[in-house]
Amino acid sequence: MEVVEQRPRLVSLRVTQFRGDNSAPAHAPQKLTLELTQDIEVGLGSAVAPDGPLLALVKVVLRAKAMSTEGEATGVEFEGSYEGKFEYPAGVKEEQVAARFATEPYQYVLVVQAVPLAMTHFRRELQAMGMDARELPLGF
Repeated sequence: MEVVEQRPRLVSLRVTQFRGDNSAPAHAPQKLTLELTQDIEVGLGSAVAPDGPLLALVKVVLRAKAMSTEGEATGVEFEGSYEGKFEYPAGVKEEQVAARFATEPYQYVLVVQAVPLAMTHFRRELQAMGMDARELPLGF
């Protein structure tokens, strides 16, 4: 069971990069499907300051490609990178959480807080670039 006093809290989610290319010809509205992939990395570290808090970082990279209903690539591609930063309470040391941090359930608790926020931003950016992204999931 996790000790509540050692639980990190999400303090920020940054968009570190978003790139999109929707230069396909704008014919009449057409049905497209989005092929979505994601890469997620989780890390444990400390702040630069010597007395700084212990940090957990979640990096999420989302990529989407639009395909025609026949499965042909349209040249429409999007990619977004996001970083979620979690801070542990003052006084928590790496040795106290390192063993738990190495387990998948512990990392999952961090990831499920960052991915829906990243996906919400990603969906809004796709919609701003002319794609109907309402059916994309918010998480896994």
